Amino acid sequence: MPTLPSSPRRPWQPKQVPKEYVAHAARSPEYSTARWQKARKLHLSTEPCCRECTKRGRTVVATVVDHILPVRLGGGFWDTRNYQSLCKPCHARKSQSERTIQPKQS
Repeated sequence: MPTLPSSPRRPWQPKQVPKEYVAHAARSPEYSTARWQKARKLHLSTEPCCRECTKRGRTVVATVVDHILPVRLGGGFWDTRNYQSLCKPCHARKSQSERTIQPKQS
């Protein structure tokens, strides 16, 4: 009878990548503050639908408050004019497209 390899990973499971090799955008510590949670809740109460879905004629509840101009590219973190409500799929799509944009060097 065949036996499985001695490694704990099964052949059909993907290889685990160590966390230090996973490239993530730097997350600002301000997202963990009570001030941000209050600002997020206020914004979602004033704009409860996803802005991108609304442009496409769909009504989808927003769950994410997104910075229109990313903070790393010069957008103000606490500037409420820089906020937009998005659903998770729209936010993921927007974030993916922004990952290749580099900040301008001054």
